[in-house]
Amino acid sequence: MALFVALHLGRAPGVLWPEHDHPLVGDGAESGVADPDVELLAAQIAAATGLGARPAPAGVPHGHLLVHQMAGATTWSVVGSGEDGRDASLRYRLRAGEVLYVPDGWSRAAEPTPVARWTAVVLHPDGPEGPERSATD
Repeated sequence: MALFVALHLGRAPGVLWPEHDHPLVGDGAESGVADPDVELLAAQIAAATGLGARPAPAGVPHGHLLVHQMAGATTWSVVGSGEDGRDASLRYRLRAGEVLYVPDGWSRAAEPTPVARWTAVVLHPDGPEGPERSATD
């Protein structure tokens, strides 16, 4: 996770696939998946990356975002400018177990399947006390 974040942080979106197939991959109802402890996930990501991390508020917040797909599938559309200044418009279909990184400043929109569930963590490159912005900033 730390290498994945280091490679993408502030540069471009990216997807991290699990090393092994998630046993519940698919668009159907994965009733056996427990709701994750998002506070624990944020703490684990902060420990692995050395960055500040907090659970993301509902919706699609501002900031560097890590989305962990827990169940179902969600298609994410992200639009922004890469390091080279070129505009990019990308679509990613996340399935259970996959993680999406979206840099701050990139617009993002989710198109979830009916049973889709995910958790999201906002990263603060300035450390645990990094700036916090509302989704209306």
